[in-house]
Amino acid sequence: MKYLFIVVAFFITSIGYAQDKKLKVVWDVSDGDTTTTAGVFRQINNALVQVPDLQIEVVFHGPAIYMLVKDSTVFISRIKSAKEKGVVLSACNNSMKRFKIDSSQLVEESSIIPSAVVELIRKQSEGWSYLKAGH
Repeated sequence: MKYLFIVVAFFITSIGYAQDKKLKVVWDVSDGDTTTTAGVFRQINNALVQVPDLQIEVVFHGPAIYMLVKDSTVFISRIKSAKEKGVVLSACNNSMKRFKIDSSQLVEESSIIPSAVVELIRKQSEGWSYLKAGH
């Protein structure tokens, strides 16, 4: 009987923990196709309708880095809207160096991370769900 009580208590505690676990997702955006990026912003909005407290980070690297450059982005209104909803928009510093983009050229809503690959690895090791952008 004592062991049954311990098992039941553990089970109830586990269920409570699973229900309280906050959902977190990191999107990997690496191509310069505006259709791909438009899809990510659409998916973010759809996800936030279903899970309003969803924690989201979008990692831009490779040619996708241009989606965060002031003079070349067509997504400024979507970027501002995402940021207002708490979405973190990360720019890979390695990609910035590769494409000779200075931090002053990025939209102010973005944040710079040293390496997209390392950021994605860290997020996954911390339990974040991983989504590769695509259309």
